[in-house]
Amino acid sequence: MYDQVDENTYLKHKRMKVYSLETNSIVERKWFLDLLTCMFGVGAWILVNSLYTQLPLLVQSAPEGWNLPSYLSIAIQTGNVGPLLYSAWRRKYGNRYDRPLTIAVLIFGVTSVLLMAGFYDVTGVVFGQPHSVVLCVLTFTMALVGCTSSVLFIPSLARYPDIYLVTYMVGEGISGFVPSLVAIVQGVGTTTCRTVELPDGRMSEVKSTTDALFSSGPFFVGIGVIMFASTVSYLCLEYLPTCKKEKIRTPSDDQLHQNIGSSTDNRSRGLNVSLLAVQAAIVFFANGLLPSIQSFSCLPYGYMAYHFATNLSNIANPVACFIAYYTNRTSKTVIYMLCSICVVSTMYMLMTAFTSPSPPLSNSTTGTVLIVFMWALFFGCASYVKLSIAAVLRNEGNRGLYLYGCITQIGSTAGALIGFYLINVVQLLKSYEPC
Repeated sequence: MYDQVDENTYLKHKRMKVYSLETNSIVERKWFLDLLTCMFGVGAWILVNSLYTQLPLLVQSAPEGWNLPSYLSIAIQTGNVGPLLYSAWRRKYGNRYDRPLTIAVLIFGVTSVLLMAGFYDVTGVVFGQPHSVVLCVLTFTMALVGCTSSVLFIPSLARYPDIYLVTYMVGEGISGFVPSLVAIVQGVGTTTCRTVELPDGRMSEVKSTTDALFSSGPFFVGIGVIMFASTVSYLCLEYLPTCKKEKIRTPSDDQLHQNIGSSTDNRSRGLNVSLLAVQAAIVFFANGLLPSIQSFSCLPYGYMAYHFATNLSNIANPVACFIAYYTNRTSKTVIYMLCSICVVSTMYMLMTAFTSPSPPLSNSTTGTVLIVFMWALFFGCASYVKLSIAAVLRNEGNRGLYLYGCITQIGSTAGALIGFYLINVVQLLKSYEPC
């Protein structure tokens, strides 16, 4: 009996040990570090992801109406000023203040989302027109947290074995999955038209609406609680003695350069240019243009179609990333095949947006199911392609990932600006009122 227990204990510990590339040794995985790093990762993008899930509700009451997503896309892309400010700060002060900066950013995120819960529906007059001023400003502050997390949060994990970086990425995926599930339960309400007879005998159509299970206010409070838990998780990682003793020495810059290498041949460079061009096109639509026009593409099919298209697209992102972990992410054939699917789905979504308020199949169940499927399909394939391109460029070292990051931000911003121009300046897209 004693020998059997000892063998079971050995096997249990053996399963908890993995090889670390950083330390070139076997390290024992600690469940509490997995939990804390995962929860820390959730805080990276949950604010922006949760905002997208509420758009089907917000467009119903915001003065901008269907144009609201284009305004919020600009506010989110403006959040990229965060990494720029951090880069300037780091150039002057180095990384010795990263810990207090990370804590400040996390607390800033908690404060922003709680303010959003109480004041998201407060409007103001800008250039003589009512606008969701508070919503746009707080969207910008929430986007600051997400954009800055890419350059601030991940480096803080360098003091732990590299196995926990994967756990952090899982947390980032959950940050899109959880708000979408809650939003699906929340619902969006329904809008129907009924004909009534006026006192003078004339007939008129009136709009009848039913509310969602709960409003955006309680939803954002719940997100604030999760964001607070993410902040506590980071504090534990930095200050809890049990966590601190698991930290490792980080390699020097010289060691990093030796490990990465810097030589690439002409064929590889040509391939990477084509992949960067694909990345630019993907993020132009996925991060910039399409979120701006989604309301015009989906709302002619009903608020429920918009609701499910938004949330299932959000869920498709982490699902695609999860699949990518278990497949050949660097297969060029798969990348270009999925890009072809993205092209087809993008053409259909653009067609429905530009033919709004009367796109094809707008009064049929088939049209509703098809538009939801196209949006979820696009974002699932686009997420896989983006992760695959990053995996290929990672083999080229820091320069490859640096160019990947630059192209991503430039493409996303360009898409958001063009979407705003088409909707609010040229006014090519038309909204529709059911009654």
